[in-house]
Amino acid sequence: MVELREMAKRGHHTAIVAPPDSDIFRRGLDFQIQTLPLSMRRSDFFQNLRWLSDFFRAEKIDVVNTHSSRDSWLAGFAARQAKVPLVIKTRHISARVSRGWLTRLVYQHLHDYIITTSNGIAEDLVQFNGFVPDHIGAVPTGVDLKRFDVERPKANLRAELGLPPDSLLIGMVSVLRSWKGHPDFLRAARQVKDRCPNAFFVIVGEGPRRNPIEEDILEMELEDFVFLIGHRDEIPQIMRDLDVFVLPSYANEGVPQALLQALAMECPVVATAVGGIPEVITSGVHGLLCTPQNPDELAASLLQLVENPEKARMMGCAGRQRIIEHYSLQNMVEKLEDIYYRMLVRKGVLGMENGVGTVGFQNRRNGVQEEDLVEVSNAKS
Repeated sequence: MVELREMAKRGHHTAIVAPPDSDIFRRGLDFQIQTLPLSMRRSDFFQNLRWLSDFFRAEKIDVVNTHSSRDSWLAGFAARQAKVPLVIKTRHISARVSRGWLTRLVYQHLHDYIITTSNGIAEDLVQFNGFVPDHIGAVPTGVDLKRFDVERPKANLRAELGLPPDSLLIGMVSVLRSWKGHPDFLRAARQVKDRCPNAFFVIVGEGPRRNPIEEDILEMELEDFVFLIGHRDEIPQIMRDLDVFVLPSYANEGVPQALLQALAMECPVVATAVGGIPEVITSGVHGLLCTPQNPDELAASLLQLVENPEKARMMGCAGRQRIIEHYSLQNMVEKLEDIYYRMLVRKGVLGMENGVGTVGFQNRRNGVQEEDLVEVSNAKS
């Protein structure tokens, strides 16, 4: 949503196609982006294929960007039928993709370029899957530094939870999925609480693992100091209230948005060295990295920060600087725009200007200074 909003600010025409019951569809309407409903049910494949192909032609779409599995097949075929010049597939997670011929078809033939959220994912697609490196690039999700403003005052999360104002607040912010490592966080919380009686813990987010996490909290008798508070929209304010942010994932991470957001808010970070996380954090500089699925090491890293507040403060400052230099929203949008331009030049849709790829360009059909982009997603969130 943020990507499309920023592209619109740059003068591009943007649209999103998604299932009408999905969260991303609702968010598209909230962001006032052109948002169109499409079921994406397998039983409706050919009907949807015809509708989507007609939509691409009618809107004179230049770039299609898909984000999941089913939408990659549907939009990939529809874009080819409609002769859309550039079809992009974005890969968000680090789980390996199959080497089978169907995977190669969707990645290498239905799409012209693959965007990943980390260099590690891009390298694995080249080395493990044998995909063409010239058609893969990493663009981590950028952070809106105006929204994630460290000057904002702390809110009242401690008061909401009934905690003392001087209590330590350690938290996770993520979708409640298995690989995010919530059980390790809970085990580490017990150890930290034994050493630091004024430490409390908060889990922010919703997802399929909510019930098991609630059961773990009760079974481990943590309910007096671990709070599961559900989905929150004001993540900058949550990050501002945390003393330490924790991300104990053990798989599937690219470059997690919540991690970047915590760093942007100068919140000290403890995370596991999986996926693209080590690309962002140098352990001991921007935060602390530990081994995945090791709650003892996780607890020791947390204690390093809560017992050394100056060290934690310095890491928080370094984290903010890291985001400013490499992971800002501006940086992300410029990288995406550059990929779109370079690929359209390579495919002969755009010309060259002064010996380099054009920075602004003529729409090949109607001659206006504008690019038409559509994101297609089957995601629920």
